[in-house]
Amino acid sequence: MRKILTLVSIIPLILTLIFFTQASADSHDDLIISEYIEGSSYNKAIEIYNGTGDTVDLSSYSIVGFTNGASFEPGDGYANELNLSGTLDSGETFVMAHSDADQAILDQADVSGNSFVYNFNGDDAIVLFKDYNDETREGTVVDSIGKVGEDPGDYWGDNLNKTQDMTLVRDISITSGDTNALDDFDPADEWLAFPRDTFDHIGSHEEVTPPDDDIKEEYHRTVDRIVDGDTIHVNEPILGETTIRFLNMDTPETYHQNDYDEDLILEDPNHSQKYHGEQATNYLNELLQSGDEVIIKVGEEPLDTYGRVLGEVVRKDDQLNTNLELVRQGYASTYFIWPTGPEDTYLEYQDAVREAKDNQRGIWSEDIPLMELPFVFRARYDGDALHRYVANSDTGLYYLPANWSEVPVDKRIFFEDELTALEEGYEPAFEREPIIADARTAPLGTNVTIEGTVTHKVESGNATNYYVQDHTAGIVVRTNSLEADVGDKIRAAGVTDEYYDMLQIIDANAEIIEEDSSPIDPALVTSSELGESIEAQLVKMEDVEILSVNQYNDYTARDSDGEFVIDNDAGFLEVGKTYDELVGVVDYNFDEFKLMPRSEDDVTEDIPLQSIQSARDAELDTRVHIEGVVTAAFYEGGMYNYYVQDDTAGMVVRANDIGAEVGDKISAKARTEEYFGLLQIIPSDENINVVEKGVGVPDAAVITSDQVGEELEGQLVTLKGFYVEGEDGFNNYQAYDENGHFVIDSDTHLVNEGEYYESITGVLTYNYDEYKIMPRDADDVVSAELLDYSASELVELADQFGNEFLLEKLEVELTENIETKGNTEQHIDSAMHHIQKALMKYQNQGKDAHLNKIDHELNKLFKRDAS
Repeated sequence: MRKILTLVSIIPLILTLIFFTQASADSHDDLIISEYIEGSSYNKAIEIYNGTGDTVDLSSYSIVGFTNGASFEPGDGYANELNLSGTLDSGETFVMAHSDADQAILDQADVSGNSFVYNFNGDDAIVLFKDYNDETREGTVVDSIGKVGEDPGDYWGDNLNKTQDMTLVRDISITSGDTNALDDFDPADEWLAFPRDTFDHIGSHEEVTPPDDDIKEEYHRTVDRIVDGDTIHVNEPILGETTIRFLNMDTPETYHQNDYDEDLILEDPNHSQKYHGEQATNYLNELLQSGDEVIIKVGEEPLDTYGRVLGEVVRKDDQLNTNLELVRQGYASTYFIWPTGPEDTYLEYQDAVREAKDNQRGIWSEDIPLMELPFVFRARYDGDALHRYVANSDTGLYYLPANWSEVPVDKRIFFEDELTALEEGYEPAFEREPIIADARTAPLGTNVTIEGTVTHKVESGNATNYYVQDHTAGIVVRTNSLEADVGDKIRAAGVTDEYYDMLQIIDANAEIIEEDSSPIDPALVTSSELGESIEAQLVKMEDVEILSVNQYNDYTARDSDGEFVIDNDAGFLEVGKTYDELVGVVDYNFDEFKLMPRSEDDVTEDIPLQSIQSARDAELDTRVHIEGVVTAAFYEGGMYNYYVQDDTAGMVVRANDIGAEVGDKISAKARTEEYFGLLQIIPSDENINVVEKGVGVPDAAVITSDQVGEELEGQLVTLKGFYVEGEDGFNNYQAYDENGHFVIDSDTHLVNEGEYYESITGVLTYNYDEYKIMPRDADDVVSAELLDYSASELVELADQFGNEFLLEKLEVELTENIETKGNTEQHIDSAMHHIQKALMKYQNQGKDAHLNKIDHELNKLFKRDAS
């Protein structure tokens, strides 16, 4: 009876499923785009679905990619078409993928390639057409992703649901396409967003479970490998990244040198840092091994400035918090930057570091103490000043960055600036003059005195509004008792008040204390940062597109972070233009923060093209505009490192995939910066483009090891005649030519230990305090064939690397290449015996007869081999 009832209960369910499947398969009027993959590297795919109930002939359909805001107008930008062919049965999908995509995508692909239509990015509109005419760009729009004619910056949507670095799956309830490719597009309306490189749903269109919120409190992952004492890689991305930086703590660094000298770890801070960094790394390798399951508890700010996930790493099998354990055992110091997160977590870590110090463990040992805490080491080694204010969580006082040691490690909290410390209720532990941050954090109606530099002035009624700024903050001073100019330093005393919610000092008594003082450099900000913390300050914004203007001269504009408002009563901005730089003060009126340029001098429409050498010579954090040929492209950390070179120099351009290949000329605009000492720029997608395809790769500069250095950084070079001695475990190969030592960086192991090579070509890069040659592929490495060498060339090799090296390599090559009649091994042994004797005699006597003897013995073997 139980089996019968079970079967009876299942039948309605089966009928329901059959009905639902049939309803889904014939409820569509036409094809739809059912999945969109814009992932890392070439992981790009478009899936279409036939839910019409009938087989569809695809020959009248096309997929067209409108690149970077290209419109329906012929000639306006690039529109790249892919003609479809074949038929598509009802209920089936058709997948188009880049030919270099992950195999999981290619396994489902019906067609693949590498043309421009397959190289779409998050800011490229995708349209499914019927009867498309590529000359007129006309046809029937069947479905679309994005908005044709609009370049959204990096993507359409928001961080949780966007067309960049995500997989979008069409909601199963959507039965008709978006046939208006000119309307605003928000993927959240009809699409489910999955993390980058999600390939689970490609190849079929069915109901899927929506992913959880993008940022969860914890993630379950598997350890891939240990990087150092506070960094690991995991097997699957979290928020698109697989690198996890341990939170709330800091272990000593290891990046600055390959090894340490035990005799120097008590005398040299670099060797001390390296020693303790290795100890931390070794201990973490004891706590975690590749394949271990872990729980990643992400922080309040989930990503650091390098894009790494910030989190606590908990070993799953026994719930051991490895971050906390490293602190407790003295391998790490606590490191809290405001906001610190939950108070109980903060106290738990500070208790752990206090226990480690009291017991003199690890870096706190009296016998082998760490000479510099990691943050102090980094500042000194990288040539940076300490800039974070340091607060004592017990006393409520904060100290100057240089006086960090005044606060015990178990009470230490770092603040990015003084204003934030004051806003959180901390007071300065040192005497200083009044600062604007004091006035901004005082209750309204407080009598305050400030000093600062005038950045802007606006006549308003019977008084003047002065925008005044010091190193901590900005504020408006309203007074009729002052005749100051922009650039003057003033002192003002008055009462704080708000005018339409904008903070100001009113009825101020003010005086000039220094005319034309040191100018205030505008801080670089984005639209997402426009807010009270920078109110009244002079700022700079980049890549600003003017979208529209209203009757009050409020301009709606957009940068990489989104839309904002520009207050420009003078009306010198133009709708439709994109400006490289806009400078102005941050104003607040009518319930909105706005950028207020002061004059046309604050507007830079386009920074001029310059040589790469001039870009290299500029100060760090200078915005530059370069053009050059791509000599190498390496995919790393979700982006490409393009090595770009012109006639003057080379530089690394780190960017998303723009479809550039080696030999293409590209243009890029961004600010110069260093990554572990390597100069680079990181342009936004709209600030990098391919200028010309296939211009050709410049000839590599032929150099020797003693020429490896900063002058050639980023350029393509060739070294000849070298020997690879060994590898350090990190894919760094120690090599030697006749002039000395150099390093080959080859993650793909293009060279082997103990081998001699004719030449190597590669780009000159810099990491871990060392210049390195980085070959691009196997063609960049040419093995030496000693059998092609003359006797004099063989002797030179022996002089350079030793007789034993030469004879061993020569015998190996003879054994691999010579086969004589009779006993080949005996013939080779005899020849090697005579060659060795002739070599030694030549080295002692220098007579050409001994060189001739070497040639004679080799030629004799060749003749025997030929016979």
